Amino acid sequence: MAAGFSTAIFGNVPISTSILKSVLQEYRAPQARIKQMEKHGEIIPLRRNLYLCPQETPYSKKLIANHLVTPSYVSYECALWDAGIIPERVYSIRSACIGRSRTFENKTGFYQYTQLPLSYYSIGVTIGHTPEGYGYYIARPEKALCDLILSTTGLRLQSPKAAGEYLEIYLRANMELLQQWDADLLHHIAAAAHKKKNDLLHLEQFIRHECL
Repeated sequence: MAAGFSTAIFGNVPISTSILKSVLQEYRAPQARIKQMEKHGEIIPLRRNLYLCPQETPYSKKLIANHLVTPSYVSYECALWDAGIIPERVYSIRSACIGRSRTFENKTGFYQYTQLPLSYYSIGVTIGHTPEGYGYYIARPEKALCDLILSTTGLRLQSPKAAGEYLEIYLRANMELLQQWDADLLHHIAAAAHKKKNDLLHLEQFIRHECL
């Protein structure tokens, strides 16, 4: 390893090949050194040209997800569980993106990305933080639920009552937490949706009239 260089300087933030080469420039063949570091477990390959340096503190899959595909934000069941809305813990990370849909699997887990229209993509996204203070993009729970509804084939919420049944029976949602939701945000999300607009409006009506 280059003199005075330690992978600890990167913390748990994924790093690119170009960054590694910049700190390994004292080596005659930095790319060969990177391959050696990978072989010895000094770095974990996440995808082509992206690595994670193992640290004593746990890494964040949500932070990794943001770096695997940019731009993207963590959403769907993962964001709903993170907010305490659904009870089942989610082990794979599903995100929204504006590029093509794709999946990645590496030593840290399984990551899935679903393409969304740009006009809809940017609404209802916030910043979460790892225990070390690193920021990552994640959907607000209102947006995560809308993303889930839009992506679930065969699901139709044809009335506010159907939306409530979906939340209570199918998702087993924490209905008390729904009292904190932003119905106006749901309305803006529905207005930007290219499909299932009425489904999302029915969700908004259920939240506005039954939960708030």
